Amino acid sequence: MLLLGISTVAFSTAPVFIQASSTSGPVFAFWRSWIGIVVTFAAVALAGRLDLAFPRGREWRLPVWAGFLNAASMTMFMTAVKFTSVVDISLLTMLNPVLIALWAIPMFGERPGLRFRLWTLVAMLGSALVILGGSIGPGGHPLGIALGTLSVLCWSLQFVSVKRARGTMDTIPLTVGMLASSTLFVSLFCFVTRADVWNLSGADMLNVAAVVAVPGAIGAMLLFWSLRWVPANVPPLMSLPMPFLAAAMAWFFLGEGVTLVHVGGGAITLVGVAAALLSRSGKALLATEYTHPTASPPLV
Repeated sequence: MLLLGISTVAFSTAPVFIQASSTSGPVFAFWRSWIGIVVTFAAVALAGRLDLAFPRGREWRLPVWAGFLNAASMTMFMTAVKFTSVVDISLLTMLNPVLIALWAIPMFGERPGLRFRLWTLVAMLGSALVILGGSIGPGGHPLGIALGTLSVLCWSLQFVSVKRARGTMDTIPLTVGMLASSTLFVSLFCFVTRADVWNLSGADMLNVAAVVAVPGAIGAMLLFWSLRWVPANVPPLMSLPMPFLAAAMAWFFLGEGVTLVHVGGGAITLVGVAAALLSRSGKALLATEYTHPTASPPLV
């Protein structure tokens, strides 16, 4: 749970770095993908973990599928942030608990109790207040909101795919396989759309590197590692404060407006998250999942 909290903070920085850049969403996604995969391979080699048991044959289907969904989600999210704002797009992630709860019922047999769902609804209503405060007005962009919504849909499908893969795969092989697949799909998209991938300044490259290092390395690795030990419904609930954190960072670093509606909605979201996790159903979900490991969970 602690690692999930750190992962949430790390992911909150992504839209801020993206908005701070001057390049397009697809170009940003292209360089984020290539730098990410190079850094990942280098880290695996330096750690001497090249002898890991990588998947074979049909076992690659889930990493490849997750990579495709990651490529689609990342490209649309980065484009949507450019069209609208950090606050508007990051707040669309409040849809994740609903979508993942739907996927988790047939895939993992998870059925959270009534109090868990009601407190999740409270948290989502808090996020709804924030998104209304940030989206209504002349600065709204329907295409940006649509791309952001599709991005969240793809991410929720990617999440449950990774959750299922973590049942039989270690973190590093899964991450490498997914990133390699994602990089391929992003590159093909940029090639087909003739995106000017060389139109990148030094400052833009620093923002890309920051996304690779913070949400890409710290956030993703901690999230993927934890998925083997917590139910599918818990991480998206833990991520509900992410829009509030991203909005605060955007206000501080980029000067984006934050109103009392944002502050109030963020506070309601935090209350809903805490209450859901502390409910009897939330505790039962965690207790059930933690009874499976026979020893301390390994790092890979």
